[in-house]
Amino acid sequence: MRSYRSTAGWLLLAAVICTAVNTLWPQLTNSWAGLFTWSAGFLLWPELPTHTRRQVVILISVGSIGLVWGLTQHLTPDWAMMLYGNAQLLSMLAAVSFLRLITRPDNNPERVMPQGKRAVWSTLFGVHLFGAVINLSSVFIIGDRLRGKTGLDREQIIVLTRGFSAAAFWSPFFAAMAAAMTYAPGARLERIWLMGMPLAIIALMITGYSRRHPREFVGYPMHPSTLALPAVLALAILLIHQIRPEWHILGIICLLSPTLALLIVSVRQQPLLQLQRHITHDIPTMHNELCLFLAANVMAAGLSALFQGFGGWLPFSQFGGLEASMTLLFMLITSIVGVHPVINIAALGTLLAPLQPDGTLLAMTFLSAWAVGVACSPFSGINLSMQGRYGQHGLASLKWHGNYSLVMFFCSLAALNLYATLWL
Repeated sequence: MRSYRSTAGWLLLAAVICTAVNTLWPQLTNSWAGLFTWSAGFLLWPELPTHTRRQVVILISVGSIGLVWGLTQHLTPDWAMMLYGNAQLLSMLAAVSFLRLITRPDNNPERVMPQGKRAVWSTLFGVHLFGAVINLSSVFIIGDRLRGKTGLDREQIIVLTRGFSAAAFWSPFFAAMAAAMTYAPGARLERIWLMGMPLAIIALMITGYSRRHPREFVGYPMHPSTLALPAVLALAILLIHQIRPEWHILGIICLLSPTLALLIVSVRQQPLLQLQRHITHDIPTMHNELCLFLAANVMAAGLSALFQGFGGWLPFSQFGGLEASMTLLFMLITSIVGVHPVINIAALGTLLAPLQPDGTLLAMTFLSAWAVGVACSPFSGINLSMQGRYGQHGLASLKWHGNYSLVMFFCSLAALNLYATLWL
């Protein structure tokens, strides 16, 4: 089993290299990256938990039915979508994982843990900014440091969950952004930030100012100097995209993240050992996202054939503020009952593509649904992690984050409709 994991890690690294090279030389087809990600998915299948396997099987079944039905109607399936539709996205997730080698929260056990209002804010912004770069692992690093012998209390779990999930509004290193950019072509990162960053700030302000007994809160030590790298990375991506607008954001991340990690790790002791361990041990831990996105390829190809066979049925005649609001509401309701955001984004992105919606508006709809939905859904990755690792009760997320999610839902509606009014 260990050899399978190692092989899968090297295959995903090969996909990252292919996507990076494709960014520089578009003549190289993405099919190679697709082949590498599918091969890694097959190898990592035995490691999937039961609930993820069930979702993967359902997605592939739905897609297969659509593909077979399309063939009976003499329609040509979109084999390219099935093979490498999410290859850039998966390569980006593997590339971002290299940032864990160089971007780590301060985990010095001798440092005194802050307490009080200041501790709330340092923990909230710490998990938000580090989570924006190294994703869910930041929650575990900070959470493990906070829990001590008594475990995490309600307030600490709320701060960690909301601080992390709010990064989905804007972070270019999140799976949410990768999925949104893939299924909402033409989305502009700078416009997404104009909407997403204010929404993230509102989410953090609501969380920070609404804490019970803030004077008793034991938090995480955070220093401004440790936050420089996340800011530099985000600005570098935007600068490169402005200079070379034909380069896809996901491709830029595939170029920048591993290169920066290699440069910094190379001056440390045993750099090759660190890199090898990361490739063979850490990268394969993305097996859940890998298999879900691969299955979403099949579903998207099948749904495309199905919609084409039905004469191009569409739920809307256009995609403006009202339609974005209805889409957001649908995604939030379905996420609460357990539909993964990946499934919604792949299905709705495929369904709405014939409308040629404004890419930024559609992407921000997806990001808002992801950021708000994962906070309150008992079935989201962050809440399942909180249940398994820190003992959070199964339905506690709905109780603890329900009002917060409702407020952020209306804030997101306001942002979407404001964008539609100003830009469409």
